[in-house]
Amino acid sequence: MQADRASQTALAAAFYRAQHHLNDEPKLIDDPFAHRLLTAGEMAALTERRVREGLAMGIPPGDARTVLARTLRAVTPAAIVLSRARYTEDRLAMAVERGVGQYVLLGAGLDTFAFRRADLRDRVQVFELDHPQSQAAKRARLAAAGLSDPPNLHFGTVDFERESVADALGRLPFRPDQPVVFAWLGVTMYLTAAAVDATWRAMRGVAARGSELVFDFLHADALSDTAPPGVRRVLERVRAVGEPVLSGLDPATLGAALGATGWMLIEQLGPAEIDRRYFATRTDGYRARPMGHLAAAGVQ
Repeated sequence: MQADRASQTALAAAFYRAQHHLNDEPKLIDDPFAHRLLTAGEMAALTERRVREGLAMGIPPGDARTVLARTLRAVTPAAIVLSRARYTEDRLAMAVERGVGQYVLLGAGLDTFAFRRADLRDRVQVFELDHPQSQAAKRARLAAAGLSDPPNLHFGTVDFERESVADALGRLPFRPDQPVVFAWLGVTMYLTAAAVDATWRAMRGVAARGSELVFDFLHADALSDTAPPGVRRVLERVRAVGEPVLSGLDPATLGAALGATGWMLIEQLGPAEIDRRYFATRTDGYRARPMGHLAAAGVQ
């Protein structure tokens, strides 16, 4: 992202969650706060932009609401935004049941977990790490929406390209001797391969036995000239807003790459597996996007 402003892709992700809450049933994940963190102007502008994209991509003309719904499901990365959040929170729920009491969101964006899950405030300490500009913008939005910080929520700043996650957590009441679930969503593709490797290592350095890491990534082939047209369009769109995709990962060697940093691959889901788990019974058109993957790793 550009160093002088908050993340634009975080706004888009919040827009997808907001539309899902306002318009879709059943809900893969329900975020009743996302639309409150976006201004009316932003909601209108994002709607207009997505409608234009959908029409340009061959979505049948119609009223704006119908075109938007079809566009979100068929053209945009909305499905991966929803499925990665559901996957992460499913993994977290299992971890909490076995006693994990810390949850760290790296590159938290406009995530609202700590606000949505009041039932876990006595059981889980939530730590949000993000770029200083993104986090400052988020906190201003929370204040404007009249949302007070929950007592179990702790904010910290980090620039993944320049600072260790361990150093950032060291400024917070994080307990490295206690297990944790790390959520790293919508971030790896915007970093260099070296920064991804360094962040895996930094997280492992403060991850006690029983910890987990959940993240999403783009297949390395997404950056090639043979990537599907829809993937290339998304990459061009994020480049145009100053947040270019810099790297992808190879699912075939992911386990070895994680192992070299001290993590053990537990599971990875490609588009077909994501579809089977989250979208197979839906009739509204949501489908996993090509080249998008989810993964979980652990510490034994």
